[in-house]
Amino acid sequence: MAVASRDRVQDIREARGLFPATEDSAYLNTAAVGLASRRLATASEQYLADWVASGLDFVRGESAGENARAAAAGLIGADPTEVALIASVSAAAGLVAAQLGSEDPAGGSVVIGEREFSSNHFPWRMLAHRGYEVRQVPFRNGGLDPADVAAHVDRRTRLIAVSAVQTASGHRTEIPAVGELARSVGALLFVDGAQWVGALPVAQDLEWIDVLATPDHKFLLNAGRGMGYCYVAPRARERLTPVAPGWKAGATPFESYFGPDMHLSTTASRFDQSISWFAAVGDEAALSVFDAFGADAVYARNVELSNLLRAALGEIGWAPVDLPDANRSTIVSVPFGERDPRELLGRLKERRIIGAARDGNLRLSIHFYNHEDDVARLVEALREL
Repeated sequence: MAVASRDRVQDIREARGLFPATEDSAYLNTAAVGLASRRLATASEQYLADWVASGLDFVRGESAGENARAAAAGLIGADPTEVALIASVSAAAGLVAAQLGSEDPAGGSVVIGEREFSSNHFPWRMLAHRGYEVRQVPFRNGGLDPADVAAHVDRRTRLIAVSAVQTASGHRTEIPAVGELARSVGALLFVDGAQWVGALPVAQDLEWIDVLATPDHKFLLNAGRGMGYCYVAPRARERLTPVAPGWKAGATPFESYFGPDMHLSTTASRFDQSISWFAAVGDEAALSVFDAFGADAVYARNVELSNLLRAALGEIGWAPVDLPDANRSTIVSVPFGERDPRELLGRLKERRIIGAARDGNLRLSIHFYNHEDDVARLVEALREL
C-alpha cells in the first residue's frame, strides 16, 4: 500500500500528525476506542472502493489478516504460529471455558477477579453450571494483589483469569507472580490484554501466560471490531481442542472447504475464527504505524506521558488512584468522589477533551499520539471546573 510522504515520520513526537482527530481534540480515551490513522483510512477507503468497482476481493482480506497476525505476534514477542485470529476477548475466554466445561470438574475451581471486565468474567462464571467452584478474588487498590490470588489457589485450581491492566483503575497486574502461582498447581493462566497489548511491552511476561487475548479496537488502533488476537502457548495448545472449527482452522484453509476429510492446522490457527475482511485490512494498516516509529519508542512515549499526566493531576488536587510504579499503566484514573460524572464529562467534552467514566473514576488513557499539550489542556480545564 502506498503511503503519503507526510506519513513517513520517525520522531515519535510527530505521531499525532498521522491521526486527524488530534488536530482539535485532547483525546484521552484510547482505553475505550483508539483513534483512526490516515493509513487505516486510506486502506479501508481503497478496499471499499475496489469492492464497489469490481467486487469484494476476499483473498486480499485474508492476506491482510495474515499480515496483521504476524504484526500482532511481533508486538507481543510471539511467533505467528502461536497466534489465532479471534473475534473478541470473550470469544477466546469462551473457547477455553468450553474446554474446561467439557471436562469432569471433579471438584475443580477457577479463580477470577471480583471486578473483572465482563468479557473476562462472565465466561468463567458460566462454569459454575458445569460443577466448577468459581472463586472471586476481591480487588485491592483497583486490581489484583498476587498474595490475595494465592489465598484462593490450591491443587483444585484449573485456571486463573486476570486482566493485564484493569480497565477502570489502570492497575497493572504482576503477571510473573500470578503466572508462578498457576504454574505451581498446573493451572492455565488466561490474560485479557485489551489494555496492555500495543500500550506497554508484553514480551518479557509472555513466558508465564498460557492464553493471551486482545481485541484490535483499543491500543492496536483499529475500531473496525470483529477481529482480535489470541496467543496460545504450545503447552496450552496441547491441552485445548477447537470448539467450533471452520475452514479457517484447516491446515490449508483454501483447501478445507469441504469434507469428508478434516485436517486441522497444527499451529494456533486451528483456533481461528472467520474474520471480518474490512477489520483485517484496517488492522494491517493500523499495525504498520508501530513499525513507522518502533514499538519501543511507542511504549517509552506512553510511559513518559502517563507519568506527566499523573503528576500534573496531583499538583492541582485531582489525585489519581495511587499505584506503585510496578502497577501503573497508560490508564490514569481519578475517583469522582462527590463530583457528578455526567456533568464533568459533558463539560470536558465542550472543551473537546475526551475521557470516560468507569466504576466511579474519571478514566484518562494515554497513547503515543497524545502530547504534552493535551495534558496542559486538561489541567487548565479542571482548574476551571
